[in-house]
Amino acid sequence: MNLTRPTNSKWVLIIGESTAAGVGASCPDTTFAAKIFSESDRTWNVLNLGKNGLKAAGLNRLLNHAKPDIPIVFDQVIILIGANDCFKFTPPSKFRNEIEEFLKIVGRNTNCHQIIIPEIPPVNHFPAIPSILRFFLGLHRHILNNEINRLNKKKHKLYFHRWKSGFSSNFFASDGIHPSDIGYEKMAKEIFEEIKGGLK
Repeated sequence: MNLTRPTNSKWVLIIGESTAAGVGASCPDTTFAAKIFSESDRTWNVLNLGKNGLKAAGLNRLLNHAKPDIPIVFDQVIILIGANDCFKFTPPSKFRNEIEEFLKIVGRNTNCHQIIIPEIPPVNHFPAIPSILRFFLGLHRHILNNEINRLNKKKHKLYFHRWKSGFSSNFFASDGIHPSDIGYEKMAKEIFEEIKGGLK
């Protein structure tokens, strides 16, 4: 999805797993990318690269596939990743190394001013997942989030966003895993306000 406005406006790249792809939304206009575009009063250029089932190890391949068609410079890059690494129980060090390597590639290839990685989706709250599995997924989510936060403390361009909204039943789509239209709207509002406020 490529939502564009005049060339002198802000450029934002959204890249990642199924949440970046908009799985769970009822239509393209209610995805995370579309909601970010809408929150900007349709003044930002938003490029969206999402793939269902993507793990951190696949981010570089996804970006390389799109490289011929994307701009050189982005103001912000938003990386939505980690749920599938929870499901696959990716070792923490491997997860951190994959993210760190991708951050280096993003820095070289897009000249972005800021990289935003929100907390991993709340796999420990997914209604469709049995409670005992949610418990273990929640533990691994906590560990992987800590790995992102470790990177956040050493990378000056990286901002780790912790979700402020709760994860009530209306946050999730009917599949009990992905965000609903309401969920995507809540996510987009939080990230937009952080960008607008200068990520303080």
